[in-house]
Amino acid sequence: MLLFLFIATIICFKVGCCQDCLDEERTALQKIIESMDYEYEYVSDNCCRWETVQCSPTTSHVIIASFDYMRKDEYPWILDMGLFSELKELQELHLQGNHISELINPSAICELVHLQVLDLSVNSIEDAAQPCWVSMPSLRTLDLSRNQFQGKLTSFLANMSKVESIDVSYNHFEGLLPLSIFANLSKLSHLDLSYNNGLEVETESPIWQPSFQIQNLFLAGCNLNRQRGHIIPSFLITQHNLQIVDLSSNSLVGKFPTWMLHNVSSVLRLRSNAFVGELPLNHPYTNYTLVELDISDNCFVGNLPSNINVVFPKLFRFNASSNQFSGSILPSFGEMENLEHLDLSNNLFSGVVPVGLTNSPLWYLNLSNNSLEGELLPENCSLPNLTWLLLHHNFFLGNLPACLSRSPDLMLLDVRHNNLFGTISNLPVLEHLGALLLGSNQFGGHIPRQLCQMQMLQFLDFSKNKFAGNIPSCPRNNLFWRKKLQANSWVPVDFATKGNSYLYQGIPLTLMTGIDFSSNELAGNIPDEIGELTELHSLNLSHNLLTGHIPTTLKNLKNLESLDLSHNSLTGQIPLEIVQIDTLQYFSVAFNNLSGRIPFNEHFLTFSESSFQGNQKLCGQQLERECPGIGNDNEVEDGARKENNPNEESILDNHLLFYSLVFIAYAIGFWSVIAPLCISTNWRRKYFATIDGWIEYLSYKF
Repeated sequence: MLLFLFIATIICFKVGCCQDCLDEERTALQKIIESMDYEYEYVSDNCCRWETVQCSPTTSHVIIASFDYMRKDEYPWILDMGLFSELKELQELHLQGNHISELINPSAICELVHLQVLDLSVNSIEDAAQPCWVSMPSLRTLDLSRNQFQGKLTSFLANMSKVESIDVSYNHFEGLLPLSIFANLSKLSHLDLSYNNGLEVETESPIWQPSFQIQNLFLAGCNLNRQRGHIIPSFLITQHNLQIVDLSSNSLVGKFPTWMLHNVSSVLRLRSNAFVGELPLNHPYTNYTLVELDISDNCFVGNLPSNINVVFPKLFRFNASSNQFSGSILPSFGEMENLEHLDLSNNLFSGVVPVGLTNSPLWYLNLSNNSLEGELLPENCSLPNLTWLLLHHNFFLGNLPACLSRSPDLMLLDVRHNNLFGTISNLPVLEHLGALLLGSNQFGGHIPRQLCQMQMLQFLDFSKNKFAGNIPSCPRNNLFWRKKLQANSWVPVDFATKGNSYLYQGIPLTLMTGIDFSSNELAGNIPDEIGELTELHSLNLSHNLLTGHIPTTLKNLKNLESLDLSHNSLTGQIPLEIVQIDTLQYFSVAFNNLSGRIPFNEHFLTFSESSFQGNQKLCGQQLERECPGIGNDNEVEDGARKENNPNEESILDNHLLFYSLVFIAYAIGFWSVIAPLCISTNWRRKYFATIDGWIEYLSYKF
C-alpha cells in the first residue's frame, strides 16, 4: 500500500494532477505579474500549472517562481518585494533581466525561511544590498550580478550562513574585502567578485586557511592584492578542485604560474596582467582537460613552446594576443583536433601561415598585427567552420585565396593593410558575410558583381586600393543598408567614418553600417540607387574620379551621419534636398567642380570652410564668398526660406500674378487722376491753371 502511494505521488508530481494552487498564493502571483505589466494568459485558475510556477506535489505551496525576462518594456520600474511574502514555502526566486531599477521592502523576502535561490541579476538596481539576504537559513545561491548595487561589500557579506554560490560581479561595490571572510563557508563552490571598480580584494591578510574546495573563482578586475604588490593568491595552492579561474585585469606580476596547470582543470584566464618571461610548458605540467587558456595582454616574450599540442591536447580556445611572442606560427597548432578559437594577434610573429593550421575545425582565427608574409592562406586550405578571419596589418602578398569558398559561414573577413594585389573577381558569394574589409592594399579591377548577392553586408571597406570602373548600383539589394536590422556579432570592427577611425563593439556595432570606396580610381556617376540605402550611416566616395551631379536621391538617407564626396570631379550645384538629412554630422564636397550657392540652413552652417573649399564656382557664407545677385541679409534669409521650403512659391515668383498686380496698380493710378477731371469743373479749372502756370514759368526760365 505504501509503495502504491509513493508511486502515485511521483506520477502526480510529473503530471501535476494532485497540485491545486492556494488562493492566497494565486492572488499574490497575479499581483506580481500585474506589477510587471506582463500580459499573461492564464491557462487555468490553478497557478501550479503556469509555466513560470512550480508547486510542491504534497503541500501545493509554490516552491519555484521563475520570472526571468518577463517584462518586455525596457523602461525601468520599481518592484515591491513584499509581494513575495505570501509565498511562505518558496525555495527559488528568479527575476533576471526585467529592467528593475529599485526595490521596495527589499528585506521582506528575508522572512522566506525556505528560500534557497535568489536571482536578481541583469537588472539596473541601484539600492544597497540587504545583509539579511546572505543570512537566510536556507539560502544556497545568491546572484546579484550586472546591476548597480552599492555600498561596502564586507558589511554585506559579514553574516553569511550556508551560501554555496555568490555572484556580485559588475556592480558598484567598494572598499577593502579580505577573502578570509569566506573561510568558514565549507561548501562554497562558486565565487564571482569581478569588475566592481571600487573594490579591493585582499587574499594574504589576515593569515587564514580555507575550509572549502572551490570550483569556480572569478576575481577579475578587483584590484587583487594591491597592498601586497599584486601577487597571485597563495591559497590557490591548496585548491585542487578548481575548474574555472579568472584573475584577469589585476596587474599581477611575476612569471607564468605553471603550478596552476595542476590545479585548474578547465578554464584559466590571466589576461591583462603584467606577467613576464617565456611560457614554460614542461611535461610534468601536462593538462589533459584544460579547454581554455587566456594569457593575452601581458609581457610574455620568446617563442611559443613547440609541444603545446602535447601539453594541452584538449584545448578549445587559446588567446596569446598582445604580448611580444616571436618566431613562427607553430605547425603543432594544426595537430590540436579540438582547437576552434586561436588569437595570436599583436605580437612579433613572422614567416608564413602553416598548412596544418588551415586544415582544422577553427571558427575564429586572428593573426593580425604581426609580421607574417607569403600568401594569406595556403592554396589547399580547408576551414569549413571558419566564421571570423582577421589577418590585417601584416605583409601578405597575392590575391584572395580561392579556398574561402570552403568557408560558407564566414561573417567577417579583415585583410586590411597588407600588400595584396590583383582583382577580386574570384570572391565567392558569402551569404552570411557582415564585414568585408580590404582597405589599404593594391587590389585593382572592377568592383565585383558578387557583392550584389551578399545581402547581409554591414561594413564594406575597399578604401586605398586601385579599383576602377563604375560604382555598381546593386548594393540596393542589401538588407542591412535598407532595413532596420541588428547584427549579432561579438567581434569588434575597426571602421573609418566622420574623418576618423572608430572601433565598433557591443551595441554600437550592432547598429552601425558603412561603405568606404575612398582613394581608388572609380569613375562615372554616383548611382541614384544609393538613395535607397535608407539605413546607411556612413558613405565615403572621396578621392576618386567621379563625375556628374550629386544625386538628389541622397535626401532619402535619413540615418546618414557621415557623407564624404570630396576630391572628385563632380559638377552642378549641391542639391537643396541634402539639407533634409538631419542626422548628418560630417559632410565634405571639397575639391570638386561644384557651382552655385551652398544651401543656406542652420544645420549646414555647422560645417566649416574645409567642407566646401576647392570649388571655385561655389559661394556662400561658409566660404565668405558672396553669391552674385544676393547683396543683403534679407535676401539671403529669403533665399534660405525658399531652400528650406522648396515647394513654397512666393507671390513674386508667379509671373501671371505679378503682371496682373502691375496692371491693377497702373489702372488705379491713371483713373485716380482722369476721373476727377471728367466729373468736376472746379477740379478741371485748377488743373489746367496749374499746367499753364508751369508752362509760363518754364518759358521765362529758359
